Amino acid sequence: MEWDTDVSLYMPHFRNRLRRGQGLGVHAAYKPWLRVRDVPSRGTSSIVRGIRTSRSVHLLSKIETTYFFLLERRRTTQDCREQFPILEITRTLELCEELGVRHPHKGFYPEPFTIDFMVTELIDGKPYFRAASIKTPNDATNPSVLNRLAVEHRWCAEHNIPWTLVDTSAFDDTLLKNLRFMRAWFLHRHIPDYPQAIRFAACFLDIYRRNTLLDEIVHDVCQRLHLPINSGHDTFRFCAWSGLIPISLSHGLALNLPLVLRNVQNTH
Repeated sequence: MEWDTDVSLYMPHFRNRLRRGQGLGVHAAYKPWLRVRDVPSRGTSSIVRGIRTSRSVHLLSKIETTYFFLLERRRTTQDCREQFPILEITRTLELCEELGVRHPHKGFYPEPFTIDFMVTELIDGKPYFRAASIKTPNDATNPSVLNRLAVEHRWCAEHNIPWTLVDTSAFDDTLLKNLRFMRAWFLHRHIPDYPQAIRFAACFLDIYRRNTLLDEIVHDVCQRLHLPINSGHDTFRFCAWSGLIPISLSHGLALNLPLVLRNVQNTH
């Protein structure tokens, strides 16, 4: 799903934004319709550099950030366009009338509905689009919010795009902190060496002990594999991020804490 870049096809009052590229393009060329500075967020918004697209990603809440990081970890994810606008204003106005929903406006002019994430997945070598809406558990039961989401759902259905209201009930601070900790390999500009990562993960799981600080285990692995400790820390982060080391995301994750694994058999 990609909008035509001919701005004359769209309503005049938002053509300037389209000329700036907002809501258009894919991958590194995409620019979100709404940016962090456009929306008040009480300090929960963030701008992060995408691993897959190397562009700035505008995330308007903690739960959006959490879901974006979870998407990045999936091998099938090829692109994730946040604040994706539905530029078919005539159709969304019709849907609002049918559903009894108030269409968003800026002054006298109708504004596009925005989908939190338009995700592109590569499955069996073919790209597939799907839409995801991210709402708090309270908003997910709010009738006025659900009415607006019904417009998104109907529009997506008309374009054969699967739409999901994501269950965010487990999106807590621990999960987000863990994802940030793992993702730091990218922030540190660590270049993954996959064969080395496989060796690291195998050694790590072989010597893993419950109730042992993560930093102690990483030091032990680095000694056995003759790796610098700083490289070892980021190699661990990459292994955890990519699933080579099956960590529990519901327990605290830090170098000065014992590591909890999920579905681990070798617990010694």
